[in-house]
This record gives sequence, structure tokens and C-alpha cells, in this order.
Amino acid sequence: MRSYAVEAGQAVADARRVYGTDARFGRQVTVGPRYFLAGALLIMIIGLVLRLWNLGGASLWTDEVLTAIRAQAPFRESLKSIMSAGNQTPIYFLSLRLFPNSTEALLRLPSALLGLLGVALLMATALRLYRNPEMALWAGALLAVNPFHVWLSRTARPYSLVFVLSLVIASLFLHMVRGRRSWLLWGIFTVVSTIAYITHFTAVGLLGAQAMIFAFNWRAHSHWFRPWLAAQAIAAVPVLTWTYLALHDPPPVASYWIPRPELRDIPLTFWNMTLGYDGVFKWAVAPGLLIATLGLLLGLGYALSDRQRDERNFFWLWLIVGPLTFTFLLSTLIVSIYVDRYFMVMLPALLLLMIQAWARFSPRLWRAALGVILVTCLYTVLFSFVEGSYHRDDWRDAAAYVAERAEDGDAIVLERDNTFEAFTRYYQQSAPYQAGETQDVAFILLSEMADTDALRQPAGRLWAVYRNPNEDVHRLGLMPDFDPFNPDLSAMGAWLSAHRLQVLEIQTFNGLKVLLLTPDGGAIPAGK
Repeated sequence: MRSYAVEAGQAVADARRVYGTDARFGRQVTVGPRYFLAGALLIMIIGLVLRLWNLGGASLWTDEVLTAIRAQAPFRESLKSIMSAGNQTPIYFLSLRLFPNSTEALLRLPSALLGLLGVALLMATALRLYRNPEMALWAGALLAVNPFHVWLSRTARPYSLVFVLSLVIASLFLHMVRGRRSWLLWGIFTVVSTIAYITHFTAVGLLGAQAMIFAFNWRAHSHWFRPWLAAQAIAAVPVLTWTYLALHDPPPVASYWIPRPELRDIPLTFWNMTLGYDGVFKWAVAPGLLIATLGLLLGLGYALSDRQRDERNFFWLWLIVGPLTFTFLLSTLIVSIYVDRYFMVMLPALLLLMIQAWARFSPRLWRAALGVILVTCLYTVLFSFVEGSYHRDDWRDAAAYVAERAEDGDAIVLERDNTFEAFTRYYQQSAPYQAGETQDVAFILLSEMADTDALRQPAGRLWAVYRNPNEDVHRLGLMPDFDPFNPDLSAMGAWLSAHRLQVLEIQTFNGLKVLLLTPDGGAIPAGK
């Protein structure tokens, strides 16, 4: 069986045993083709299971409901919904219209499969760029169980597609850096860049990282700067056209829920992208957190010190530093858009730099270190499945609860359009309605009322469906619990606080509280 030995950083085939090492990293490679294929297959199976397990079990959360509307509504309504957001691009949402999307699982399936494709592409990219099968397997394994990537691959949003496009563009560009610049490669590079820019605005981080390679090594690359610039200009035409059309009549978009970031948010972002962050520190993750942090710092340092000899790692450095610095400064000084899932574009760079940093140590040490990270990630993902914290907004059970108990003449109070769309999606499924007759139930949106005091308690009952107003730029799953009577959290909280004596009962679901208000009121304790 063939195996690989590393000599001066190159893979040498047909060596029966490994005697050479990488002089710079002290790294031995003992993984042959058969072992690599077997390892890659095992990694893909694990990645598939984690992304497909009970994929349709959780209700769609509010952003996913928007995805469902855009995938299922008539084309003009879909386009209008995307444009009304003002900060989103159309390609992902419109592409879902080409596939079955009638259920939660089907709606999320493209993201899950793209997440699995990302695992395969990362292994292929690492093998092609670094000629090290063992490093490629570690990269694939760490991505397969990476909580950040797993959670976003199980969400009907474009982030797993962003990862794939980012990795493909980065790989193509690095091949061009090494002198491989055929017309076919230029064509693929331009097309994929076009798709990336019209998929998510954060893909512009790729352009910035590429520009840094030219800026810091102009003499070596100036001769192909013009065709690169032309490719970028062509790729930018669709997204610039879309942006002009979307902003021609600016929608009332506000990022009011995104707080301005502080310096502490940067390490929390890295924590989330390496081990998964749920807002609670557990001692079980401490070793993995320490190892990942040290690996990232060393990886960035090595990439900077080796920038002349290894432009691959220098590119990865800028793919991390560029988007993070730009987003942080923009969010601090102008308008906050600092949300961890927007940094998916830099996840390939983060994993590859961390692995290479540890691979410079002795084999026993770096394999143990990466093994701790892998086990910690797997623990985080499995714990979220067992605990159920991956259920962010349980609209299905909340809607069924109200539908079973609502009576003619009742009214259902919701806060905004997005919560109305989410609740009614499941309410309509639950309410062919236990007795076989359609209920006469009214819906009231607080956002459409100039003054919540104008909402008086009618003779009938009111059901207040209150989505958790807590938001977190880092956490992707269940948010911390909240007090529904806190007037400072939202308009719904202020209204409920004023009508607290009329609350008869409270039912709690993941991410939601359902309160029944009656003219006679109830006896809800002050701390409830």
C-alpha cells in the first residue's frame, strides 16, 4: 500500500514507511491513500448524521419563516419580500424555489447538504494546497463536528452556501497566486465570485483578502492585477444592480437589535466559531477553549512572520483579520452589523490556520491538542441535541396550544409582522380545529397600534404570544429566559406589564411565552 513521506514540505509517493519530516513544522505524514479515503468516508458519515438528524423536528424560527415565504410564495411576492429587507440578496432564496420545500426538513435540506459539501471541499482544499493527507483529515473532522457550522447547516439560511463559495474562491485564487491562470480558471473564478457576492454581502471580505496579497507583494503579482480587477468588476455588476434597485426606495430597515460590539465580543466570536458558544461557561470546554485560542494566536503569528515564504497562510490571515476589523469598526462607529453568523466567510481560514499552528509541534502533542478540540465540539453538538436547546422558537407547540384552547370571540395579540407570519404558519396547521369548525378569532399586531393603551380588554379573552425579546449576536440556539412583564424589553412587555392583573395563565415554550388575559384576571405571582 502506498503512503506519503514529507520532505521539504512536499508529499513523496511510493514510500513504504515514513522517514522524512517537514523541516519547518517537524511534521510526519503516515496517512496513505486507503487510510485517507476510509477516514474521509467516516468523517462524511459523521457530518451527514449531525446535519440531518431530526432536521425537521424544530419549528422554523422567525428568519427561517421569511425563507419559507420567499421559497413558497408567488415570484413577485418573494422578490418583494427580499427587497423589503434592504440588506439581503436574492440568489439563495430564489434557488430554493427549484427544489421541494413544503416541510421544515425539505426547506433546510439544501443547507444541510451544502454543509456536508463544505466538509468534503475543505478536505480536498487542504490536500491540494498543503499536500498533507493527515492535515486534510483533521480539517474535515473539525469542520464535521464544528458546532457553529453544524447549527448553521441545519438552518434554512444561506450561511453553509457562503462557506462553500468562500472556500472555492479562496482555493481558486491561491492557485492563481501560484501561477496557474488559465482562461478556464479565470472563467470559473469570475462566475463563482459573482454568485458569492449576490448570495451574501459579507462575501466582499474575500475581495479584501485578495487585494492584500497584491498590496504586500506587488512586484510578484502586478502583471496579473488587471485581469483580476476585471474579473472583480464583472462579478460585482449583479450585486451592485440589486443594491441600487433595493435602495432606490429605501425600506425602513433597522438593526436595532444588534448592539454595538465591545472588545470582549471578538474572543466570544472566536469561541463560537471554534467550539460553539451558548452563553454558559462549562469547565468541560476549558481545555478545548485554551487549545483553540493558543492555536489561533500562533497561527496568525506564523502566517504574519512567514508572509513572504507562504502566501497561502498570509491570505488566510487577511480573510480573518479583514472582515473582523472592518465589521467591528463599522459597527462601533456607524451602524452595528456585528453578528457571528455573518463571519462564516472566514471559517475556512480559521480552521486551517489553527491546524497548521499546532502541526508545528511534535506529532503526539498536536494530535492530542486537536483531538481535545474535536471531542469538545462533538460534546457541544450532542449536548444541544439531548437538551433540546437547538429548538430556538417553538412556534409549532405554541400555536397548537392556543388552537386547542381558543374560543370564538378570542383575539390573539402578537408584536410584529415577523412573529405574525411565524405563528399563523403553524396556527393554520393546528386549527382545522379540534371540533372540525373554523374559529372566529381575531389577530392584533401591537406594531400597528399608535398607542397600546388604545387596546382595551374586550368582553372576550386575549391570547398574548410573546417571542423572547432577548437577542444575542453570538448564540444561535435557545436564548436566555425572560420576564414577560418587564416593560423595558419591548412594546409587548410594556403592554403586559400594564395588564398584569388580567393574566390568568402563562405557558412557556422554547423562545416563547403564551399568556391568557381575561376580564376577570387571575393571580399570577409577582415573580412569575
